[in-house]
Amino acid sequence: MIENSKIQYDKNKYEITLQNDNGMIVKLLNYGATLEKVMVPDHGKLINLILSLDCPEDYDKERNFLGGTVGRVIGRIKSGLWQKNDTKAYHFELNENNITHSHGGKRGLDTRIFDFKVNQSEFDCSASFHYLDLDGNNNYPGNLDITVKYTLNNQDTLFYSVLAVTDATTLCNIANHVYFCLDGPKSNIKNNLLMINADQYLPLDKDHIPLASTQNVADSCFDFRNERILNQALGSSDSQIKHENGLNHPFILNNNSAPAVKLYSSDRRRSMILRTTAPAIVVYTGNHFNHTGLTHDFNQYGGIALEAQIPPSSSNDLRDMILRPNEKYLTQTSWNFKY
Repeated sequence: MIENSKIQYDKNKYEITLQNDNGMIVKLLNYGATLEKVMVPDHGKLINLILSLDCPEDYDKERNFLGGTVGRVIGRIKSGLWQKNDTKAYHFELNENNITHSHGGKRGLDTRIFDFKVNQSEFDCSASFHYLDLDGNNNYPGNLDITVKYTLNNQDTLFYSVLAVTDATTLCNIANHVYFCLDGPKSNIKNNLLMINADQYLPLDKDHIPLASTQNVADSCFDFRNERILNQALGSSDSQIKHENGLNHPFILNNNSAPAVKLYSSDRRRSMILRTTAPAIVVYTGNHFNHTGLTHDFNQYGGIALEAQIPPSSSNDLRDMILRPNEKYLTQTSWNFKY
């Protein structure tokens, strides 16, 4: 029977388990509304298909974004500046190399403790997380009321949604930062196959900020419109790949109903199909994992993050990320697994 459960592992911190009739298990944390584990049956045992730390208690010891709900703005803001209009500008902390504002600041949403509730029916089970990000947190204006929901069904699909409303004009671009490793933990994604439904991508400058204009993926190592082994890009001599040590780029999704992303294990036994209402996917291939800290078991390219979001911008007006009172920020993403 489809079910959910919860255990308390620290003060105000819980690990929530969702399980479907097929034996697929999803573990979540109310710390950062985090996707902790996605485990599927494999020859009589369970295998985890995302990068995870050793235990729930580790997630607040060292910030690494694994499966976290990241915001208010995921990614980077150029010079930490939002030029709201001709007379009003907001300056955010430069928490990446003293150059850019990254992932909402040092105390972004992935470091916050969310309230939560669980629910189950004969068809699915879910956990809803709630957090009120107060006016002025990380210098963002407005009280931002956020609800994050995970739902697991019997078709082995995990749904993820973010709903946010504000009482003052602010910025909002919240996304999940889960890393997939379909070959299993302690492997790498070099020989995984990837398809991205995108004709264009955004090149990056030296500070990892997008350049002003998109580029066509055609005839480049960024062309994943058909399934392609990731190492054909990771091993490329393209200057963008060399500078980033891999993929770290926004792909602008084509506006159709096709899946946004398909990812396959190197032997094609396992797959993940991603659908989203977001306009872009930022693809990051774990370029900087180096066997240090709590991620000591992770190889470079040990997992791939497929962050469904509004693409980062070279401009400081950030117009696509602006959320006003009486508007709703709503993004929905799903991950369907075959194994």
